[in-house]
Amino acid sequence: MPSIFTYGLNESVAASHSIATNDLYNLVGHNTGNLAFHYAINRLIGSVPRTAPWSSTPEFVNSLGDIGIMPCANQLGPHMNMGGMANAFQQFKPNFLAIGLGAQGGVSHDDIPELPAGTLAWLDALVARAASSKPNITVRGDYTLRVLDHYGFGDKAVSLGCPSLLINKSADHGVRLQERYKNKISKVAIAAGHPNWKAMSVLEASLVRIMEDTNGMYIVQATDEAVALSRNDFNLVNPEYITKLKNYLKLNLSDDQFIQWIRKYFISFYNIPAWMEYLRRFDFIVGARIHGVMLAIQAGVPGLCIAHDSRIRELCEKCMIPYVMANDVKGGITLEDLPHLAGFDGKAFDQNRASIAEEYQTFFANNGLPLRQGNILL
Repeated sequence: MPSIFTYGLNESVAASHSIATNDLYNLVGHNTGNLAFHYAINRLIGSVPRTAPWSSTPEFVNSLGDIGIMPCANQLGPHMNMGGMANAFQQFKPNFLAIGLGAQGGVSHDDIPELPAGTLAWLDALVARAASSKPNITVRGDYTLRVLDHYGFGDKAVSLGCPSLLINKSADHGVRLQERYKNKISKVAIAAGHPNWKAMSVLEASLVRIMEDTNGMYIVQATDEAVALSRNDFNLVNPEYITKLKNYLKLNLSDDQFIQWIRKYFISFYNIPAWMEYLRRFDFIVGARIHGVMLAIQAGVPGLCIAHDSRIRELCEKCMIPYVMANDVKGGITLEDLPHLAGFDGKAFDQNRASIAEEYQTFFANNGLPLRQGNILL
């Protein structure tokens, strides 16, 4: 068997309690949802490989093994220039496969983002490291595949959504989950948004009201300030950020009251099984973080994603995760709205998962990593 390594993050942060918040935030790649992505890939390949951070030297990467797996994010767009990564890939010797690459666009799927020359050079170097003539890139959805096709890389990629869709191994998971979507919703957790998403302030505030009314929790994945607040590291957070956050959530509280509110509701996770176990306490998860909602669904808890851009929308569409466009509910939602907004077809969900699982098997086999059947669906 070839030796495998991950070009990215570890799937969890050991002894996170003893790590300074700033260091911890760097270890999760500035979003704790990245851990879900890495954890899911390791469940597919059936091992936890050695890891090389993106800052690693080519010499170190070349010493790690035969095949590198690169978990990706929304690297395709004018917001990111991958030129430095292109230089590194031109010096790499192992074969590579990239998982979950996404394009960053607006709400619409009509626009093709302008990719910097450095990003195109990285794509050239990445496909040159394929194990065969078959695709060595999976993308998050059909929109990203169309973007790659526009730039001449369409035949080098396959649209497979997010591997976190396959964390739960039960082949009939969707059918069983559909029954839970029919249950009364008494306790709701929020997959917390971002205070810079100003257009979503009224909507996010309405989610917070649902959370408060049902004794739920506010599960943060980013920013560094929000993560610090979830860990009781108030000394690391500028008072201006706390004011900004309070205004975003539209909370009529004094500063002292808001600090106590944060200590009551904010929480973050650095281990995926622990995160999923915690989610089982709730009847429903809703919010703008796709991995926060995805983990709930994989744990058997109904969820609804608030999609505010093409990146989130295409993931929800490809993985058949219930979602609503943020613009359609910008005036806010209530607890009673959740069942009507979260239409879920368990049979179709299972059929889609089975199809994606089969395509993942083909993809990995084409790249020199045949998967054991038990690593996909049972």
